[in-house]
Amino acid sequence: MVSRQCALAFSLACSVGLLCAQEPTDKELQAASDEYMRDELGVNDITAPSIAGILKDLGSFQPPLDIIAQNNRDALFDNRLQTSLHFGALVADGFMLTIAERSDDVQDIGRALIRQARALGIGEGMTKRSKSLLEYSRKGDWQGMREELVRTQGDVEQSMLDLRDEQMAHMISLGGWLRGFQLAANSCARNYNPDRARILGRSEVMDYYLDRLNTLHPRLKKTEFVSTLIAKLTELRDLAASKAGQPPTEAEVKQMRTLADQMEAIALGPVDDEGRIVKKAAP
Repeated sequence: MVSRQCALAFSLACSVGLLCAQEPTDKELQAASDEYMRDELGVNDITAPSIAGILKDLGSFQPPLDIIAQNNRDALFDNRLQTSLHFGALVADGFMLTIAERSDDVQDIGRALIRQARALGIGEGMTKRSKSLLEYSRKGDWQGMREELVRTQGDVEQSMLDLRDEQMAHMISLGGWLRGFQLAANSCARNYNPDRARILGRSEVMDYYLDRLNTLHPRLKKTEFVSTLIAKLTELRDLAASKAGQPPTEAEVKQMRTLADQMEAIALGPVDDEGRIVKKAAP
C-alpha cells in the first residue's frame, strides 16, 4: 500500500505540477484530490474489489440459498462498524442471488441496500442506484443487474472518497468479502471441487483484511468484537497459507466453512456498547 509519506509526496508533486502549468480547472483539482485520498484511504483493487471480479469467482459456486436466507436484511445496528459489515454482506448476497436468478429476493436486497445506504449516509446517488437494480430485477434482466452492481461498487468507492471515511471503506469491503467467502465455502463443502477450493485459499487477501483490522483505533481493537474477528481471520489465513499453492482438501474446506460461519455470526451478531459479544441464551 502506498505509505502516508508517498501519498503526501504525490499530492505535493501534483500541486507543483499544476502551479507550473496552466491554471487548473475544478475538475483537475478534484481529480488530484481524489487520487490523493485514494492513497490516504488505501482504496485499491483489494480494498474495494470490483464486483465484476467477485462475480467471476462466485459464479463457479452453487448459491447456498438457505444460508443467504439467514441474513436478516432488515437488521439495524447502533454502531458504524457493523452497519458497514452488513452493507457489504447484503451486496455479496445480491451477487449470489443474481447467479440463482431469484428476482423477488434481489428486489428485497435492493430495498435493504437503500435502507443501509441511508444508515451509512452514503447519499441519494446510492438510493437511485439501488432503485435501478430493482427495475432490472423486475424485468428479469440478470446481465443488467450484474452491470448495475458493478456501477454500485463505483458509487460506494466514490462515497468513501466524499466522506473521507477510511473505516467505512474497509469495513464495507471486508463485509462483502467475508460474506462471499462464507457462501463459497459452504457451497464447496457441500460439493467439493479442487478448482473451486483453490479460490478459497487466497491467503494474501486475508492478510490484507487482517492489516485493515489491525489499523483500527486501539480502543476498537481491544474490544471483544474486533479482537475475536482478528483471531478467527488469523486462524483462517494460517490454514489457507499452509497450502503453499495447493487447493485445500475437502476436510480443510470444511474447517474454512466453520471459521467463516463463526466470523459472520460475530460480525452481524449482538454486541453491547462496550464491544462485548452478547451470548445468545440457550434454548
